[in-house]
Order: sequence, then C-alpha cells, then structure tokens
Amino acid sequence: MITRRKDYSKSEPTKDASKIYIVCEGKGTEPDYFGFFEGLSSNLELIVIPPEEGTDPLKLMELAERILLGDTRKHTIDYLQRDKIWFAIDTDSWEKEGKIAPLRDFCKDMNARITEKYSEAKPYEAWNVAQSNPCFEVWLYYHHYADRPDKEDVEEQPSVKAYVNKQIAGGFDYQRDPARLQDAIDNSEKNYTQQDNGNPDWFATEQFLLGKEIMGFVKTEVRKLRNKLG
Repeated sequence: MITRRKDYSKSEPTKDASKIYIVCEGKGTEPDYFGFFEGLSSNLELIVIPPEEGTDPLKLMELAERILLGDTRKHTIDYLQRDKIWFAIDTDSWEKEGKIAPLRDFCKDMNARITEKYSEAKPYEAWNVAQSNPCFEVWLYYHHYADRPDKEDVEEQPSVKAYVNKQIAGGFDYQRDPARLQDAIDNSEKNYTQQDNGNPDWFATEQFLLGKEIMGFVKTEVRKLRNKLG
C-alpha cells in the first residue's frame, strides 16, 4: 500500500519549470485529484484554480480572465515557456444551456492571439478544454475499469458519482488511485467517442488529454507509485 505524501517528498519547481493551470468546477474532487501530482516533478508547477463565483463554464472563463489575464491577476502566463491552461469541465446541463461552446471559442481565440502579442512565441495550443460527460467522476472510473459501463446499470444509482463510488471498493482513494494515471489515459482514450458538435458522448471524457500532459512530466515517479499498487 502506498500513501502518496509519505512515499515522495514534495519537489519545489525550478525557475524554468513548465506551468499547467487547471481551472476546474469542483472545490473538492478536482483539487484533491490533481493535488496528487503537485511536487512530483521539479520541472512542473501544477496550479489548480477552483471556482469562486460560480461553476458553469462561462463563470470559469471569467475567473481565468481575472486571475490569469486581468490587471489584478494572481499568475502570469509565460508563452515562451509554453505554459498551458486547461478548463476541466462537466457536461451536466451546460451543453443544453449553450455555455460550453463559448468557452471553446474563447480558447481558440486566445491561442490565435499568442503569436500576435508575442512575436517570439511559437504557435501552440496553450488554452484547452477537457470536458467529461456527464461529470469528472467518469475520469475516476477509468482509473479502474477498461470498458464503458452499461447505461442502465448507471441509471439504477442516484448519480454517476454514486455509481462510481459503488464500483470502486471503498470509493476513489485520492492518496493512491491517481497513480493509475496511465491506466486512466489508456482506458478513457480507448472509450472516447464524441457527438457531432465535438463534445464527448455519454461516459466519455477528454481528461486523457490533460492526463497525457501531466504524465509527460511525472512518468517515472507515477510508474514507481503505480507498481506499489500491484
């Protein structure tokens, strides 16, 4: 059995460490999950930004503008260092309410502006969306399971979260289970399908894209921790 915080001491990021900013809907689940990877590599500074004045995609977009771009910003994006910004969002009712497409358009617009404002910077996808349908717990599910579940089985439970907690004995362990990152990447990518509008189908998630970004920095450490799980 591993306990993340005991098995590895936290590494302070170097001056030239790449930054990944994760703007998320949840104040508990997502920060608990991504916090596992903080300090695993001195080459990565992972900064989780939880919601403040609302959880819908448009509120998260406003939050990112204020914290990352505004005059009173708390962080500075370094495009020359190829910093990344990811919005980790759920589908929920946001899709029907038309609140996801504007966020995706915002990211495209911000990416197009990089070389306009910073001539030294090379074009890259700095601003990104990782959407889960219907919620982030779909990503947690794929840490343990290789196949998409039967929809009727899921709907027998009060919520997707309840279903996932029932499927994983003892519930998802945020101190240990994130070490299954490569499993989650492989499983969720294999099961990924999308709608005509580009959004994920039911029980599909784009989180594997963000997972790959993180794994690129912490592969060695995560593999060691994963091996301890058996």
